[in-house]
Amino acid sequence: MTASTRRTVLSLYMRVFRIARTWQTQSGVTSDTETERKYILQEARALFRQNQQLTDQESIKRCIEECEARIEIGLHYRNPYPRAV
Repeated sequence: MTASTRRTVLSLYMRVFRIARTWQTQSGVTSDTETERKYILQEARALFRQNQQLTDQESIKRCIEECEARIEIGLHYRNPYPRAV
């Protein structure tokens, strides 16, 4: 992994954690907010650990694009769960 790729991945990882820290559900119910925050953190940790050993630049690029897309979709729809395709 190149230095710039590593910097991009770490930046995305920290961005997800910042989003989780400030996340509010649309309903405003505290228990729902906490559940969604926990989900965001667990999902981020699991996916980043799962892809930690990738060395192929093309695979890494696809993972970065997927992460960015999931962040944007989650923020736009205020829903942290992946959308069915």
